[in-house]
Amino acid sequence: MKILSIDTASQICGVSLLENSNLIGNFDQDTGRTHSENLMPMIEQALKQCDLTLKDIDLLVCDKGPGSFTGIRIGIATVKAFHDSLSIPCVGVSSLEALAYAIKKEGFIVTLLDCKNNNCYFALYEFKNSQYTEIIMPSTDTIENSLKICLQNISHDSSITFVGDGSIIYKEFIASQCKNCYFATSENNVLNSYYLGLAGLDKFRKKEGKEVLPLYLKKPQAQRQLEEKFKNITIATMTQEDLNQISNTLLSHFDEFWSYDLLKEELNAKNSNYLVAKFNNEVVGFAGIKIMVEEADIMNIVVRKDFRNQGIGGLLLKNLIDLSKKQNLTSVTLEVMEENYPAIHLYKNFGFEQIGLRKNYYKDKNGLIMKKVI
Repeated sequence: MKILSIDTASQICGVSLLENSNLIGNFDQDTGRTHSENLMPMIEQALKQCDLTLKDIDLLVCDKGPGSFTGIRIGIATVKAFHDSLSIPCVGVSSLEALAYAIKKEGFIVTLLDCKNNNCYFALYEFKNSQYTEIIMPSTDTIENSLKICLQNISHDSSITFVGDGSIIYKEFIASQCKNCYFATSENNVLNSYYLGLAGLDKFRKKEGKEVLPLYLKKPQAQRQLEEKFKNITIATMTQEDLNQISNTLLSHFDEFWSYDLLKEELNAKNSNYLVAKFNNEVVGFAGIKIMVEEADIMNIVVRKDFRNQGIGGLLLKNLIDLSKKQNLTSVTLEVMEENYPAIHLYKNFGFEQIGLRKNYYKDKNGLIMKKVI
């Protein structure tokens, strides 16, 4: 079996070719995280030097993380493209498991990757009779808690090998807490696409790892910042008091076609449900649905002009969908202006699909009808 192994989870861009467990060629390079530019040329070079083509490959292996968010996506996207075009089987392997396969000493293996501020990604494996067994799945915590959790699953007289850049950074602390511990050599503390390929081969034989999806143990910084901002955003059922609060600013701060009288009528309708988004108790957005038999029709999702492009519209949409599910509705529909590309992109991200077109629905603009089955 010929294997193409791709590792883009760190600043090392790695490509290896294996014949079963034997290395044919290894092309790992420190490319400074420019994987989008270097990966394809490296794959082409590796195949050419080994006198192979993609059609000769029987298995694709890629690193699914943890690691560089951008790098992981590049590697997975590449492998999936090869899989889709040539129907080559593929498996995903975690960075932590790939590091464990560099260790051939029998006993327990703790893999550690530093993720700053005294935190790390960690996992625990046992290597016995030439087989690797996962004891603790990839997780994240402080180095103190990570070490404590691992040691609780290891007998006192067992041999423990630590590997990964976290084992270098926290070596002194680990040695003070752990007896019978060993540390991997420097070359084994960095990710290597060959060991990734070995782990992938094992997973393929065990019929594991077929879902090649990013393993994000730590949320991207942009998402963490957005969630921090959302701590001050609350979603609640709209009241008459909320409507009164925004009545004088509807034309100036929201959209001119939402009048007080129209919203009041919708709010009081028996088959309507309206929500508001509040920032420090101030209404910064609203959204509503009208229930038609077993279907919810989204009447509007409106965000105050100075709070747009901050994810509030998506938050309101999610809550409308959740509300529809709680009422045991079967689907949610909406209309959107054909040229409102940001809104269309948002709806597609939530699983809405276009099912129709209404010509000149918005005066001289067409409206798309979109639907999500729930």
